[in-house]
Amino acid sequence: MSNLDLFSRLSRKIFHDLINPASAALNGMELLKYNLANTDAQVLKDETFQLLDMSIKKITAQITFFRFCYSDPINEKDENLSINFINNIIHDYIGFTRLKIINQFDHENMHKKHALLLANTIIVLQSLFPQGAEINYELIDRDALTIRIKNPTGKINAEILQDFHIRESDDIKNIQVRYLNELINIYEMKQELISQDDKKISINLWNAN
Repeated sequence: MSNLDLFSRLSRKIFHDLINPASAALNGMELLKYNLANTDAQVLKDETFQLLDMSIKKITAQITFFRFCYSDPINEKDENLSINFINNIIHDYIGFTRLKIINQFDHENMHKKHALLLANTIIVLQSLFPQGAEINYELIDRDALTIRIKNPTGKINAEILQDFHIRESDDIKNIQVRYLNELINIYEMKQELISQDDKKISINLWNAN
């Protein structure tokens, strides 16, 4: 059993145990909001209540997103996933980060491996860029994905950017970039980072064969 396979099996168990209570809390909060709307709507405007509501939504979105990223990266990698499903888990997660995200998809489905690479790249980009950076992702065809980043401030994490250019996983310092690189190798894909300057960067992913 490979290290990645062992990690994914362990992740599945951990996220399965976490998602159940998180989902129950989210459903309970929605029911509470519904009841309060009919009895004491003023409570819904309370800052403490709103903070609790946001926190439950955030943790549920994070667990759902991370479970997708880490729990099963190898099996059924060529399975077709709905674009709407991918967009929903990405937008639910990104709404609680400092990034903005836009998608341009003419397709209804995408391969699971492309979706996993996209999701794991977004996690890296969250550490790479400051608040206000905009991510635009597009499935060019069934075998190629392009991610374009607009970074108005020009600020960037130089160490993570350097790791992006390294192809040997053992030499990569950032653990998330290393995990992404492992996925790229397992899926037999290629990655190219094109940087005109620190304000406009493109990441291209395509099948090597």
